Amino acid sequence: MTRDGTTIRGEGGPPSDLSLVAVHRDGAKTLRVVEGTELVVGRAYPADMVIADPSLSRTHARVHVSRLELRVEDLGSTNGTWLDGRRVAQARVRAGEPVRLGDVTLVLQSTVAAVPGIDGYDRFAAWLEQEIVRAKTFGRPLALLSVGARQQVKGTSTMGAQVNAWSRITALLRPVDRTGLYSSAEILVGLPETPRPAAEGLAARIQAENPAMRVNLTVFPEDGVTLEELLANARDGRRGGAAPIPARIVESEEMRRVRSEVTRVAASVLPILILGETGVGKELLAREVHEKSPRKAGPFFAFNCASVPPTLVESVLFGHERGAFTGADKTTRGVFELAHGGTLFLDEVGELGLPTQAALLRVLETKRFTKVGSEREIEVDVRIVAATHRDLESMVGSGQFRQDLLFRLETVAVRVPPLRARTSEIAGLAHLFLEEANATNGRSILGFTEEAGAALQRHGWPGNVRELKNAVFRAAVIASGDRIELVDLPERVRKSSPAPAEEPISNSMPPPGADASPGGDPNLAYKERVRVEMQRYETALILDALRRHDGNQTAAAAALKIPVRTLAHKMKELGIKKGF
Repeated sequence: MTRDGTTIRGEGGPPSDLSLVAVHRDGAKTLRVVEGTELVVGRAYPADMVIADPSLSRTHARVHVSRLELRVEDLGSTNGTWLDGRRVAQARVRAGEPVRLGDVTLVLQSTVAAVPGIDGYDRFAAWLEQEIVRAKTFGRPLALLSVGARQQVKGTSTMGAQVNAWSRITALLRPVDRTGLYSSAEILVGLPETPRPAAEGLAARIQAENPAMRVNLTVFPEDGVTLEELLANARDGRRGGAAPIPARIVESEEMRRVRSEVTRVAASVLPILILGETGVGKELLAREVHEKSPRKAGPFFAFNCASVPPTLVESVLFGHERGAFTGADKTTRGVFELAHGGTLFLDEVGELGLPTQAALLRVLETKRFTKVGSEREIEVDVRIVAATHRDLESMVGSGQFRQDLLFRLETVAVRVPPLRARTSEIAGLAHLFLEEANATNGRSILGFTEEAGAALQRHGWPGNVRELKNAVFRAAVIASGDRIELVDLPERVRKSSPAPAEEPISNSMPPPGADASPGGDPNLAYKERVRVEMQRYETALILDALRRHDGNQTAAAAALKIPVRTLAHKMKELGIKKGF
């Protein structure tokens, strides 16, 4: 009996170096077997090797193991047993060669280092999200590898080689590391507590031992601070920065207003503050500001203020002299100096500590800065575009952000609405991402089934455009038909209910003290449900304060103990009209 309840029958004997590996939509399952083992593979009991894949019949096929081959007998399954693209009733398959049962690929490995269980994509993503929270909380490193075939190959002909490669890779990992199946040709490897140099060393070793594979590395927080950023950058092989998003979409009225405002202010030299949730495309707008400005011939530099430890931020921003601190073995220019004559994009500016905020304010006021370890001032001509997903007004109120710096940055403020507030763009973006995924992966997926398209429209997209792109790219890789089906989408998208932010907020919402039992769809994902309920309660609080003060926002803000500007921002965010 295996630890997951799978029962096998065999002839006994010494420990086996044979493993039966089943690669399916939700991961990879490995079963150690001995020569002479006979077992039934299927979706549920009474099968001996149970794999909960909908393409399998309850008892799909009988498998007999010998040292050199598998003998497979189909048991009248619905979706068949397939070898070299042909449906077969019986087959003899050499060790290391794949045979397909429905959509499940079976490979007999004759190696000592067998592939351990590999998580499905959704389980791995949930684990990675938890590790990101831990890394943020405790300031610990975290790395992510994407390891896959250099070219997408249709069918299962290379699966044996893939499984053998996975064996070599997992043999190099620690018990704390985690692997997840992105597709039948690609795995993701999570490396907690692993700084970039160690991760680069492991990536180089994996590449050397598997020259036919491509190995991409991304590291938290330098290359991304959210799940969607890390996943996208690991697969694209990029180190931070925004991936280009196609502009050929039917833009919503909200985004037309945003782009019109960007065009209007681009020609000025005033700082711009771009506000919006993670993944809405703030860096793309910053680049658009640069391209439409008189500085377009100059450099554009993007710096994520959350990507560098607080002790090193000023060194990255302003540069340092040789010997300024331990490890400073040469004089280095900072991003302000590198962006001279152009545009500097400071993403997540709300993550800067107060000392660095003071230094940034001084540069904005004097256009001069001093390198770390130097006394000489350097004059600089840089246009600042800053961005954040945080409520800087609230941070000012709590003493976490300087009000004078906020005044400087928000000379021009542009708010980018989340994707759930502009659902008219979802279909166009999804099809453009599908075109890009087809071109990248050598696929020819035609579109989305009606059910899949409806799920894309329903989902709240907390990760916004970046999350949509990641979902479509993976669906295009794993789709087995000519259209993306509901089952090809991530679990959180499949199970979503209509996004509550799209429902008009009315005066009928109960005031505080009324029935506060959770509403909405009980099947909503936990984090999304908490967000919805918090938004519902926050709206009720604001409406109650406004009612009690006859719509006077100044009095309502005082009662709520928040700045008037924060109240106005919250009202706009929650859809509460001034004449409520």
